[in-house]
Order: sequence, then structure tokens, then C-alpha cells
Amino acid sequence: MLLNLLKSLNNQAVQGIVAVTDKKQIETIKRHASGVAGLAEKLKYWDYKEVLQVHEATESVNEAINSLGLVPQGF
Repeated sequence: MLLNLLKSLNNQAVQGIVAVTDKKQIETIKRHASGVAGLAEKLKYWDYKEVLQVHEATESVNEAINSLGLVPQGF
């Protein structure tokens, strides 16, 4: 997994994402990444509860925009 994240650093168009189910796994990843030069300071951690909130908000915005008919079909 860390090797794939390192590969993603070489291409700015690629964002490496690791999804975990609990904080213990995040701490394990942080610990392993701390020993890999150039990786630890590049990693970002986003709590899954906030991810779900942002997803719901984005869905709501998309529904509102679509209901107004502002975006042509098929776009």
C-alpha cells in the first residue's frame, strides 16, 4: 500500500487514497509512513464521518442545480 502511495507522488494528476475503517488503522499507516522519506509529510487524513457529510452536501447541491435545469443534459 505505501509503495502505491509513493508512486502516486510522481504524478501530480494522481491522488492516492487509502480508506480505513477505524482510527487504529490510521495510526498504523502514520507509523509506517513516518519511516518512508518524502511520504509522511504528503499524506492527508480525513475522518470518514466528515467525508460522508461532505458527500451528502455535494449530493444536495447537485440535486438543486439539476432541478434548476442549469446544466445541459449529457454534460
